Amino acid sequence: MEKSARLSDGEDMRNDNLIQLFQRLGLTEYESKTLNALIKTREIKAPELSRAAEVPKTRVYDVLEKLIQRGLVIELQGRPKRYRAREPEKVLDALIEEKKRELSELIESAEKAKASLRMPEIKEEAGSRVLRVKDRNDLAKIIALELQTAERSVLGFAEVLPKHIALRKTIKALKEKDVDVRILHPRTNELAEFVKYGIDVRQANHGLEAYIIDDKKLVIALSDLKSDSEEYSFAIWHNSPIIEPLKQHFERNWGKRVD
Repeated sequence: MEKSARLSDGEDMRNDNLIQLFQRLGLTEYESKTLNALIKTREIKAPELSRAAEVPKTRVYDVLEKLIQRGLVIELQGRPKRYRAREPEKVLDALIEEKKRELSELIESAEKAKASLRMPEIKEEAGSRVLRVKDRNDLAKIIALELQTAERSVLGFAEVLPKHIALRKTIKALKEKDVDVRILHPRTNELAEFVKYGIDVRQANHGLEAYIIDDKKLVIALSDLKSDSEEYSFAIWHNSPIIEPLKQHFERNWGKRVD
């Protein structure tokens, strides 16, 4: 009797391990229990399978259908229908292949995500602070990073780049940190969108894409961002003499009334 009990305990343990393995390979609890019961019984009717697998009768048929679609179970025609699992080795091989494909797709998605999040390559011309990028999105990301260094103020001559969410989120975050952010923008139809983000903005036709940070750093586009190009040039200057005239130009435009 003791030996029989020990064998029964061992069998239960093997069953539990196999069910857990099926679940780790992507099957649900009910699918794992159903498949395990089928492997043990070889061939069985659905009502009997429900009892053997401890799966509710209301669920056993849709569970079987899913296992059939995955090629793990065979439906035998007749009245009533009976069901049989494929050979255990083929079942495990099929589940492993599915998991490999899933992992491969996951790795591919992760690599694409890494590429999209990777900092853009910047080409710096020797002896200057003139930089170049190949994409306007990259330029928006770089300017967003520069703006994040602001502690007191940002004055922006904006036109093209605020369309990019990275820059817009950064400007909004600066406002939440009580940084004084003011933006001049030429198109009145886009002003409401800025206001929704809590950004102080006024309409002005200035023809620039430039940002003055804390009165000491200037980030300015040197290329026409409205036109498609193989690359775009911009500059990052610290304590440049041009900053003061640009500040005055900004304040004059900011103070104008636009009817």
